[in-house]
Amino acid sequence: MQLYILRHGIAQEAYEWNGPDTTRPLTSEGIIRTKKVLETLHKEEKLKVDAIWASPLVRAQQTAAIAAEVLKLTVRTEEALACGASLNSLRAAFKKNEPLPERLMLVGHEPDGELLIGELSGDPNGDYALKKAGIALLKGDFAAGKMTLKWKLTPADVLKD
Repeated sequence: MQLYILRHGIAQEAYEWNGPDTTRPLTSEGIIRTKKVLETLHKEEKLKVDAIWASPLVRAQQTAAIAAEVLKLTVRTEEALACGASLNSLRAAFKKNEPLPERLMLVGHEPDGELLIGELSGDPNGDYALKKAGIALLKGDFAAGKMTLKWKLTPADVLKD
């Protein structure tokens, strides 16, 4: 399996947002920067994705919609990717949705992405934090310690800024 873990783009700050956290959207900058990151990775042929699953939170849904537009795919909303996603919750979601795509993109939140990368790669104490619109690629079997981190990129890495 190839597993892409994408953190949502730059969102409205919680202290500036009057609504529930679940409805906090991407900023204009977040939309533009996320699209540039994904378009660049796609042009560089670094994104080979068969399916996109996203957290139900608005900022993750918006990020996933940008990815879907760039990759010409649809988005599946997955409750297991809401804030607090874990290897166990994803394993259960995977079992309900077999057969799984070989190349899957998960769009979610921090610190969930960092914790998943650490657990899947067998290095739970490593620093795998994803910047907003940051992305990582892991390959292997979806189980603790059975995946290899191939790369982890910040938007600055991708956009060279």
